[in-house]
Amino acid sequence: MAEITNPGTNATEFAGEFKLLSLPGLALTAATDTITLTAAANGITTIQNVVVCPAAGVDAAYSDTSVTWSGLVITISSWDEAGTVATDWTGATCNVIIIGS
Repeated sequence: MAEITNPGTNATEFAGEFKLLSLPGLALTAATDTITLTAAANGITTIQNVVVCPAAGVDAAYSDTSVTWSGLVITISSWDEAGTVATDWTGATCNVIIIGS
């Protein structure tokens, strides 16, 4: 599971029902990591969109990320520069932005 290493988790309320949640500095530890949100802790019951990008530790063994979600569970996959599954996450972090309601 990805770890939130930066305690600066940010949430912004938009006018209306949407909320933006920023999770900077998630430490990746495997080819596929998950984040589980809760309505109580994150104020989101439905995810509308998720954006993820590498933040640190980018090298030949970890160069890209992709994201999928189901319900409130977000799955982050990491890839190497050849487009195959990443094999080394030394110092690897990513930033995640979630829009939900």
